[in-house]
Amino acid sequence: MSALYRQARPTTFDEVVGQEHVKEVLLSAIRTGRLAQAYLFSGPRGVGKTSSARLIAQAVNCIAQADKPCGVCEGCRLVREGNHPDVLEIDAASNNSVEDVRELRERILLAPLLGSRKVVILDEAHMMSKSAFNALLKTLEEPPEHVIFIFATTEPERMPPTILSRTQHFRFRRLSEAEIVQKLSRILKTMDREAEPAALQLVARIADGAMRDAESLLDRLLALEVPITLAQTEAALGLPPQEALWGLAEALEQGQIRQALSDAQNLYTQGFAARTLAQGLLEAFRAGLYAKMGLGTGPRLESSEEKLVAAMTALDESLERLLKRSDALALELAVLTAFQALHAQAPGVAETSSTSTQPVTPNKSSLPDFNPVGRGAPDTGRKPPETLPASSTHPPEPVPSPQMAINLAQAWRNVLGALKINQRAFFREALPHLEGQKLVLVFPEKASFHYQSAQKSLEAIQTAVREVMGDLEVSLVLQGEKKKS
Repeated sequence: MSALYRQARPTTFDEVVGQEHVKEVLLSAIRTGRLAQAYLFSGPRGVGKTSSARLIAQAVNCIAQADKPCGVCEGCRLVREGNHPDVLEIDAASNNSVEDVRELRERILLAPLLGSRKVVILDEAHMMSKSAFNALLKTLEEPPEHVIFIFATTEPERMPPTILSRTQHFRFRRLSEAEIVQKLSRILKTMDREAEPAALQLVARIADGAMRDAESLLDRLLALEVPITLAQTEAALGLPPQEALWGLAEALEQGQIRQALSDAQNLYTQGFAARTLAQGLLEAFRAGLYAKMGLGTGPRLESSEEKLVAAMTALDESLERLLKRSDALALELAVLTAFQALHAQAPGVAETSSTSTQPVTPNKSSLPDFNPVGRGAPDTGRKPPETLPASSTHPPEPVPSPQMAINLAQAWRNVLGALKINQRAFFREALPHLEGQKLVLVFPEKASFHYQSAQKSLEAIQTAVREVMGDLEVSLVLQGEKKKS
């Protein structure tokens, strides 16, 4: 039995989901007999590029000669089965040499055997070599009247300008989750099967706009002989339970860091990858934010939009780190950074009395090794000795409360945000830590290029650090070398 995505492949233009802007133009060209001799279909995988190319092949070889392919005549059937002698479907990734193009040119010179036109479909056309494109160029400039070329590609920017200028270009868009769910429901109805709406929505979200991927995922779920539930879908696809991820997100939002770390550890020991858990937690915060903004129907989180976005940003940065290291410790770090982003306050200057003439300086021996709070004094957690100026009877200004201290990770993100985009890319590889009044940026040994580039922007990072974290000296370190500041 063939795969579900092959069985569900569109046999008429009416069955192509979405892409109305493409279907309308192509159907009009078929009705009026004004099909071009070369098309370029571009877009993400699994959205209907090759299927639309085959429907054009059906249209020009349909025995019924109707306004659109009938899908049932011998010509349409042969095209659909891949057996029509006048339709050449070529994988350009493996047939991309000059010799392959020369052979193709010889084949298309011959008149059609069964239909009225020959159709050449070149899939993954961007994989063709430069010399192969050059060999094909002359044929595209003066193609035989009975030939239609259709290039399909996911990377149109890699197509040579000489090819682009000789084709009609149609961009295929990603499908919405609603469109994917609607077609999956139709497929299940024809098979007399049932599935929970939440299960189909999960499949549609994972497919990321690609109908073929969604159909392949559904094919795996059809092995279950009972109605498809959300829990079964999560288990079959190896995904952590959404309820558990929601519980983790709520624990973080409510400040229950011990519970959050325990929940994350339990999910990790169940066999879920650290990156999968971080991605799922990011999706949970996204759904909660959208519900808060009235853009979704999922559970709602009560934190401010700014804090939810900060937590999502922290998790997104953690996902990049988890590509290099995906263990329990890396997962804990991802959870902790999301917690800190949710509960940290924006950096700023501590509130001072307008009548005070002399600021209070905390005892330097008690300074913590993190959490500077802008240009104000760092929070030491202790009340410094009270000193009054001789000419003043006012008490000294209060020491910033512990809630005013911002964690180092949040402060570092603010520093990066103050840099220019090109400078930010170099410093993202650095791991910051404090040594007294010095901020040390440690670059991994494999990030030597970023380290060398960062040295050229030392003045910029020093300025950004002073604006966000206070009067700290910045030092750059490449693991295995001496500090340079």
